[in-house]
Amino acid sequence: MFDLKKDWSISFAGCGFMGIYYLGAISCILERFPRFIEGASKIYGCSAGALMAAILTLGIPLDKCCSDLMFMAKEARKHRLGPLHPAYNLMQIVQDSLLASLPEDAHVRASGRLCVSLTRVPDGKNLIVSEFSSRNDLIEALICSCFVPLYCGVIPPTYRGVRYVDGAASDNLPRCNENNTVTFSAYAGESDICPRGSILNFHEVRFNNVSIQVNSENVYRVTSTFFPPAPEAMAEICNSGYMDALRFLKENNLISRDCPLRSLETQTSRPACCELEKEPAEGEAEESNKDKQQSGGKPLQEDHRWLDPKLIENLPIIIQKVLCEACRETHPAGGLLSHMTEYLPKKVTSYLQNPRALPVESARSLAQRLVGWIPDVPKGMSWFYGRAGDRNKEALKDNMDQSDRYVVSSLQLFINTQAEP
Repeated sequence: MFDLKKDWSISFAGCGFMGIYYLGAISCILERFPRFIEGASKIYGCSAGALMAAILTLGIPLDKCCSDLMFMAKEARKHRLGPLHPAYNLMQIVQDSLLASLPEDAHVRASGRLCVSLTRVPDGKNLIVSEFSSRNDLIEALICSCFVPLYCGVIPPTYRGVRYVDGAASDNLPRCNENNTVTFSAYAGESDICPRGSILNFHEVRFNNVSIQVNSENVYRVTSTFFPPAPEAMAEICNSGYMDALRFLKENNLISRDCPLRSLETQTSRPACCELEKEPAEGEAEESNKDKQQSGGKPLQEDHRWLDPKLIENLPIIIQKVLCEACRETHPAGGLLSHMTEYLPKKVTSYLQNPRALPVESARSLAQRLVGWIPDVPKGMSWFYGRAGDRNKEALKDNMDQSDRYVVSSLQLFINTQAEP
């Protein structure tokens, strides 16, 4: 049982695009029991969990974060290879988002409370960073914590002159074993706030302190970590995080301490996420609804085919609006017939041009990435040479040690032979 009389900390595991689960969970806690976040002495995070920890520490609006995450996912889905396409630069998108969202005094407000998990490249050791000298210093730490080798690039980024990679490589759930640390994970397992498995499962694996049950649902979640699912699926994951956090608050009797349980039922027939949309003029609305009814369809206000309102009905309205807008962008404005007549010719043309267009597009994207990498070529090459030199020194040292042992053993054998009568 969670004890409010003692100091407590929060720890977020790395989870990539499954970070949408954390947005749902945190929106529930901030809505129903904000003291849980405000009173935490430390907020730990790794990879995407480090970004969420920074969001909570600095008080960045959740709707802005949700919008940024949905944008990252949308950009990844644009390409045939998804996030692995050369044109998709995840680290650049994350950096641009941090530069636009973090206040100028972010490092002052984060120091001492935000704790970021990093993995040092030379020796693979874990490092928890909690003091930041500048805003750029904080951004560099967050970028390093999110860098997955090969998936995000080849040469790791630097933090204070040393190269680091994703903290998940050494500690994916920082300080999870300390007393009164509430752990968050987007995978079904033994964390305090995590999805519940649909079936009883006694098999689990531990990935650097994160408990992950072995089942098909977690296989899907791990896949979604690196390859973002459709917007509707991400909306459902967000709602799942909200309900799992709500269950945690109920089980620990935290709901009634700050705010009563509100009704989760929608009072109007119109989806709540569309209440914030600009209302059309009265004449336009009547004309649009009349046309819809004449064509055998539903009125515009009742037509919500891009997203089932029940999937997000528990989320705060501002989060619902962001998810609704992201799903609506992926659906055509017209009906099925107009979608097919518009989509098929383009798709057929794309397939016909694919043998020529795909290599050209990939080469152009790769060239753009190389142009952006040119300023860092000297540093990158020196790092490569340094790593190669270290490997050669280790190999030479091992060979010398083996040679020394051989000489010593031969000398010992000779002495023993001479000593025999």
